[in-house]
Amino acid sequence: MSDWLKQDGITVSSEMDGRASLSRMACPDHHGEELIFTFDWSAEDAAALDNPDIQIVWREPFCDMLYAWQPLCCTDKTQRITWNGPLFTKTAISAPVMGYYNDRDNNVLTCAASELKKDLGWLFAIEEETGDLRCGFVIPLLPFGPVHHYTLRVLLIREPLPFHKALDQVRCWWEDTCDVHPAAVPKAAREPMYSTWYDFHQVLSDKELEEECRRGAEIGLRSIIVDDGWQTEDTGRGYGFCGDWEIAKSKFPDMKAHVARIHALGMKYLIWYTVPFIGIHAKNRARFEDKFLCMDGTNGVLDPRYPEVREFLKNTYLTALKEWDLDGFKLDFIDWFSVRGRAEQKPGMDFLCVQDALDFMMKDILATLRSVKPDILIEFRQAYIGPNMRQYGNMFRVGDCPNNFVKNRVGITDLRMLSGQSAVHSDMLMWHPEESPENCAIQMENVIFGVLQLSVRLDQQSPEQLELIRFWIDFMEKNRHILLDTPLIPENPQFLYPVLRAEDGRRTIIGRYATTASIALDASRFDDVTLVNATKQEETVLRFTAGEGRYDVELLDYRGRTVGHTHVEAKADGTALIRIPAAGLAVFHRG
Repeated sequence: MSDWLKQDGITVSSEMDGRASLSRMACPDHHGEELIFTFDWSAEDAAALDNPDIQIVWREPFCDMLYAWQPLCCTDKTQRITWNGPLFTKTAISAPVMGYYNDRDNNVLTCAASELKKDLGWLFAIEEETGDLRCGFVIPLLPFGPVHHYTLRVLLIREPLPFHKALDQVRCWWEDTCDVHPAAVPKAAREPMYSTWYDFHQVLSDKELEEECRRGAEIGLRSIIVDDGWQTEDTGRGYGFCGDWEIAKSKFPDMKAHVARIHALGMKYLIWYTVPFIGIHAKNRARFEDKFLCMDGTNGVLDPRYPEVREFLKNTYLTALKEWDLDGFKLDFIDWFSVRGRAEQKPGMDFLCVQDALDFMMKDILATLRSVKPDILIEFRQAYIGPNMRQYGNMFRVGDCPNNFVKNRVGITDLRMLSGQSAVHSDMLMWHPEESPENCAIQMENVIFGVLQLSVRLDQQSPEQLELIRFWIDFMEKNRHILLDTPLIPENPQFLYPVLRAEDGRRTIIGRYATTASIALDASRFDDVTLVNATKQEETVLRFTAGEGRYDVELLDYRGRTVGHTHVEAKADGTALIRIPAAGLAVFHRG
């Protein structure tokens, strides 16, 4: 390796010869410091190597960095080790940020990068020989092609902010520094939705969905997402029949009339597409056989570097939007638009870098669809959730986690911290028809700080289940402003966010998600408190951090029925024990 730069403990190196410079700039608006790296190399030298890259390395004392956070860490908030190898971020996968925090939920070090589009390898990991945190990046050069000059900006935040505020500063920095303009979020993107996936899978029909939407509209659902199955007579799962995108006539004999009947119920209509796949049974297979990026088993993954591919996908959605009067799209599997190493540029391509082509395509798709319907709804899901993706879509859903309320809560929280005003959706809630109503309510309570997606057969729910679904949908709608529009304040990521809260003026809503969690409450700040007990343990400890006074408390069960009243005396630095019904809630009002 040839060292291009050694400065301030930072080393820049590569297999090739080249030059690098580093400047530093205070970034007070974002509570940090910027490192600005510039690189120059020979494009010819890079082309002669199999996988050339530039590496940036430095070390930080690994002190008080008890936990780690990155956008796809999910339930693993622990530090990586050097032998794990680098993590890669790009448009199609994750977001370029890494954070370390202590057991007081305060930031110790948060690092973000300005490379939002191309592959960027993250070297952040424990170095066992020294106990240091080995920090740095791997910048693959093949996607740059003939370009031989590059600038990378790195934001370092060391201020002991609450860790969620440090992450929000990263979001603001991306928007301010990297020319990111998130897509507008229509009102419908923040309203509860019905999804067909877990309850119907591929076995669905227009009449069944219309009946379900009638039931859904009565309990407050405002949109339907029709998932896989509308485009194929096959019900064997998999994606072998994707790529032609023709209506399965036995299921939907008149799609436009069907959509109109859903609209008449007051509901929006979204439809699912697996964006990159051309299945082995598709008639379009022969058309695109030589334009695949890679294979997923027997299914081809389209290469967006071909103009014909981009036009095909854009026109597919545009035609459906116009012909069926749709309101939006669930665009799935975008993370398959990904390749590492040498991305050969073949005749007919007008891009070398897959991520450059993906960026161009998605911006073009959104602009085209918006020209027809300005308030178009576009859903993406983990893992394609970064700042570039926020420019193309306005709904970001937790990755598939059927019947897993913990992953749903964690996923919503992780997404909220980087998503600004983009709508963050739960994965679709589902449960066994014989599940206890309390456990159904706990699933609902775990997603109140996101937008609900529901995927249970409403015609198979008991009256008690329907009652609790209706109550929690109504709760989320009545409290939408505070639940979705104010900053989410999470506690203890390492314990999977056992307490979540949001605040607006003198009012706060708190979710308690662990039986061992006590609730800190500043009685001097809040006159109205709603405490949701998403556990089966009724005894809840309140810790008053400041203020005094009396709260009158209404106790409600998991269906929202009032089951009692009590009162609590708040004393600074004091505690109180209150019994809240299992999976129920307590509503406090200043006495």
